Amino acid sequence: MKRLSQNRRVSPHNRRTVPGTVRLKTTIPKEIEKNNELKYFTREQLEKFLNEVKKPQKHAKYQHSIQYYVLFTLLARTGLRIGEALALTWDDIDLENKTLTVNKTLVCPTNSTPYLSTPKSKASLRTIKLDEVTIRLLKKHRINRNEMYLRYPGYRKPETNIVFHQQDGRWLRANVVKEYFKEVCKRAELPVLSPHALRHSHAVHLLEAGANIKYVSERLGHASIKMTADTYLHVTKKIEDGALELYQRYTERK
Repeated sequence: MKRLSQNRRVSPHNRRTVPGTVRLKTTIPKEIEKNNELKYFTREQLEKFLNEVKKPQKHAKYQHSIQYYVLFTLLARTGLRIGEALALTWDDIDLENKTLTVNKTLVCPTNSTPYLSTPKSKASLRTIKLDEVTIRLLKKHRINRNEMYLRYPGYRKPETNIVFHQQDGRWLRANVVKEYFKEVCKRAELPVLSPHALRHSHAVHLLEAGANIKYVSERLGHASIKMTADTYLHVTKKIEDGALELYQRYTERK
């Protein structure tokens, strides 16, 4: 594993400098999705979850529920892995062209300082389109952040221009996000899942909406279409059955 110099990394997409320390992996692990562990929210459950997230909490400093609402909505509408989302800087997001580039991930070792690393696989290096809802939310988040820096002296602006961070400007850790996610699930009286469920939810909802499986695979950053098909087998089976019914009605039409 190789560490690049502090505060500099060259993006494989546009060769621009990305803040933060990055450790490069010498080998790229194979992504494995276990079908028997697939957990996700239905559309109704997701709406209930997000409505619960944005409720202001008593004694909460710096409107932290707003940041979590933006983060969880982003995960649910892009299918990003939690490490990919926490590693994002504003340089990775093109609000004008409505794109988001994944070129790194945040690794959060227990009892150690978080660091940036290369994504899970080569396929994870990707640029995806963002919908209008996500764009509007990110724009509001950036404005809200700038207002917070001015309003609260204790709320520090990070040196690395990261999108999601703690009140002192440091990285928002994955374990902290996971604990808050579970807390919201309990408050909303929903199954207690993990943030990764939002990635699965995005994929399932795309497929149910009729999205091409190749598009879904590329959007998620899967190594192959087969991996996507195997992971979401129950959804693709339903789509196949529906397609056959449409075909049968078409051929029998007079």
